[in-house]
Amino acid sequence: MNHFSAEFMKALGEKPQESVLLKDYSHFRIGGRADYFFEAHTLSGFEACLALAREMSQPFYVIGGGYNILFDDKGFRGLIIKNSVKGINEGETFKVEVLSGTTLEEMLQFCREKELEGFEFLAGIPGTVGGGLYSNAGAFDQGIGDLLEEALVIQPDGKKETVGRDFFDFRYRHSLLGEKRSLLLKAVFFLKPGNVEEIEARIRDNLKSRRDKHPSSSIACAGSYFKNPVLPTGKKVPAAALLDEVGAKRMRSGGAAVYSGHANFIINSNNATSEDVRRLAFRMKKKVKAKFGIVLREEVIFVPEVLPEP
Repeated sequence: MNHFSAEFMKALGEKPQESVLLKDYSHFRIGGRADYFFEAHTLSGFEACLALAREMSQPFYVIGGGYNILFDDKGFRGLIIKNSVKGINEGETFKVEVLSGTTLEEMLQFCREKELEGFEFLAGIPGTVGGGLYSNAGAFDQGIGDLLEEALVIQPDGKKETVGRDFFDFRYRHSLLGEKRSLLLKAVFFLKPGNVEEIEARIRDNLKSRRDKHPSSSIACAGSYFKNPVLPTGKKVPAAALLDEVGAKRMRSGGAAVYSGHANFIINSNNATSEDVRRLAFRMKKKVKAKFGIVLREEVIFVPEVLPEP
């Protein structure tokens, strides 16, 4: 047993997995092997794992459901921590407390059962609450950050802190969680009382809208690849419309291809590598820049083999 595994065993009572294939934890089905892998199911285990990694200067990266992410073909030199810490409680009036590894679907269904409205726009969006707040996930001009009241985060120095909504500086598909290098432990949302039939109807409508446009869950991809650009005037332009104009649906690179039903999805059509995907994305960006003068920004996060220095 190597030194890190031995210390991990001492601190958590179990060893991390070694040489784990990351493609098995990515909806893109792409990625090499991580040196170490640990799936946390409790807050105490999650915090202990983070503390040990920091103490031993072990590079680490936290994932949720494996959506919106592209792993390097070369794997990851360090520890991948999968946050599966789940739990939902009804707090004070119209408030819901949710642990960060809870899926957006689980949270939406809990709110539906409690007849609390507000999260219907999340219907069909995969991933976890932690990942959702990291990127301010949303649809139909709404974001999950709109309903956040406060959150419990763990700071880079290991201290836990309760923060308000302003801490995140939510913008379109963006929060400051990554830049602050803070990790979400728990979120508290404020919703409104609603009618269960009306809530269910909105969920059905939103699911239908997504099914009509997006690849099915059986297709390997990471969701919308680019953010919709926001012009200096404040107007938001659909990235898919720009990509359609430059013929993106006919583009491919190796095993990666643009989805025929929506130009802002890159799919793993035939054993694609991360380089296939990134090469294709670069060409798509180049064409849009050349025709419209607009630089597309990635929504999908690339996790390199070696993390850059903070």
